[in-house]
Amino acid sequence: MSQLTFDAHEPLFSSPLFRFKLADAAVLNKQLLTESAALREAEPGLDRSNRNGWHSRDDLFHRPEPGCSALRSHIIDAMRQATIAVSPQFDFARWQLQMEGWINISGRGGYNAPHDHPAFAWSGVYYVSVPPPSKPDSGTIEFLDPRTNTRVPTIQGAACFLDTRKLQPLPGLMLLFPSYLRHWVYPNEEESERVSIAFNARFIPK
Repeated sequence: MSQLTFDAHEPLFSSPLFRFKLADAAVLNKQLLTESAALREAEPGLDRSNRNGWHSRDDLFHRPEPGCSALRSHIIDAMRQATIAVSPQFDFARWQLQMEGWINISGRGGYNAPHDHPAFAWSGVYYVSVPPPSKPDSGTIEFLDPRTNTRVPTIQGAACFLDTRKLQPLPGLMLLFPSYLRHWVYPNEEESERVSIAFNARFIPK
């Protein structure tokens, strides 16, 4: 009989990916599409990781538009839940949340090059409008393993041994992940535009 007793399993150096779904997202998304169109009309846009697409300024959650304000509340709620999940004893009373957010609008051929978000703790994206894909990877977001020397003989079915993770977004889906996690977005192969709102957040002492 074996004398070996299992003691514990620790997810060492894991990178969490949180997924949230917004109930009745269609109403908010319609409002966000209207606000996004108005902002794109008024601003030339920025060049960041976006290619062949429009990127707003990163002051989205400091703007007065009601849709942006409502989404900010949902994002704060998601970050609170995610922070508690990874650090149950986190003392929110001692910290102030700093956020930035921006709109990405990608027409046909638009994509985001591989990148991460330095100087922040959490990053994420909320999907406002996603055309149904006619090709498997159209508009897919892909996360890349930030570790080195992991491309070794693997264990089938074990997520901790994967070097990439793809997700096909849907309207109303919010993803939240550590800002160090490198990611990119496949080209939009559809005629309709893909509209998403990305964001960063960090906690600073009060």
